[in-house]
Amino acid sequence: SVGDHGTVGRTQKEGMNWDVAELPVYAGTERKNSLVGGASLWVLSGKSDAEYKGAAAFLNFIHDPKTALFWSTNTGYIPVTKSGFDYLKSQGFYDKAPYKGREVAIASLTASEPTEITRGIRLGNFTQIRAEFGTQMQAIFANKVSVQEGLDTLVKNGDAILERFQQTYPGKTLP
Repeated sequence: SVGDHGTVGRTQKEGMNWDVAELPVYAGTERKNSLVGGASLWVLSGKSDAEYKGAAAFLNFIHDPKTALFWSTNTGYIPVTKSGFDYLKSQGFYDKAPYKGREVAIASLTASEPTEITRGIRLGNFTQIRAEFGTQMQAIFANKVSVQEGLDTLVKNGDAILERFQQTYPGKTLP
């Protein structure tokens, strides 16, 4: 994750040489954009005017390019807007250690126009499902369960997580 870039940059031992690169692609194939792997920020319906005013103020705050500089400097993550990325570039942010290389994440995310498959994911309780996926993959790779058993458990537990998410929206049909 590019989020670890900041940690490596701050904690590397003197003389340690490292770099960042996009994952390779097979010869004869076309690079596609990668997916954002971090959390999402949503403004939901059914809130009060005061809550929407507060949400708008926060969104304006994170949209500010100077906030992007602070955010990226302190977290290792990429800016959340193109204007933030452009501001960081104009400040020479990506030209110097320990930030050099973080721009590769932007190149990876924007390598192609998003398609139905590469546009990202909207999935209720995504972080819990991702954790369950990790748990089952570890069990498979440690030979604690067969591949089929791990995948079957992932489906069963994932469905239960989605059912709990569905209960937060009673009477609604979710996509």
